[in-house]
Parts: sequence; structure tokens; C-alpha cells
Amino acid sequence: MSKLVGTLGKIEEALASFKLPVWYGKTFCKSDDKWNYFVFNKKQFNRSGKSKIDFNYDYQVHIIMENYIEEGFEQKVIKKIKENTNLKLIDQPMQFNYVKKNNTNLVVEILTLEFTKTFKGCDING
Repeated sequence: MSKLVGTLGKIEEALASFKLPVWYGKTFCKSDDKWNYFVFNKKQFNRSGKSKIDFNYDYQVHIIMENYIEEGFEQKVIKKIKENTNLKLIDQPMQFNYVKKNNTNLVVEILTLEFTKTFKGCDING
């Protein structure tokens, strides 16, 4: 694992507990590797509603699995992320996506989970 700290380190630690490879930002898997791993990243930093001093950090966790993601596995990941980080799951539908693994007939299923964390009283204007 890398030397990530803060929320990113906590996300990495939570995902590593599933005994699958974990990457920040992008994967370094090769086409002959098993494509069962996590990638996580920051998505955006934005104002929280109409407040001028409250901001949200949004994070994404991508579950990537050859063939399919076992039913209920995403719920285990959500629970572990919430327990380890105090992040909140974003209230929106999350879609499964599919790609073909390079030079194979395997389908890879991808689910992106999105989480958010609000920072109160972050005055960037002065």
C-alpha cells in the first residue's frame, strides 16, 4: 500500500481489508492479471448548498471484477467505507458498467460508489 494519509488513507485501509489490490487514481494492472481490484479517487471539491463557507469533498470507489461483482459485495464495501471514514454515501443511483478485458472474451463489471464529506466553516475568501 502507498503512504496516503487522512481520508484517502482511511479509504485505502478499508478497501485493503477485502484482500484485493487497491490503487489510487488509476490501475497498473496488465491484461494478463486478474481484474479483481479497487480504484479510488477524489471526484470534486465544491460548495455545500448555498453556504459560502461550507464545502464538500466527493470521493469515488470503483469496484472492478472479472465476470461480475458478487451480489451483496458492494454493500459490504459501503459499510466498511462508512465505518472507517465517516463518509456518507451520495444519495443517487449508481450504475454498473461493462467492458471487455483486453485480448480475452471476459466481461469486466464495474461499479462506481460515490461518497461525500462536508467541511463546515472553511472560509476561502479571507
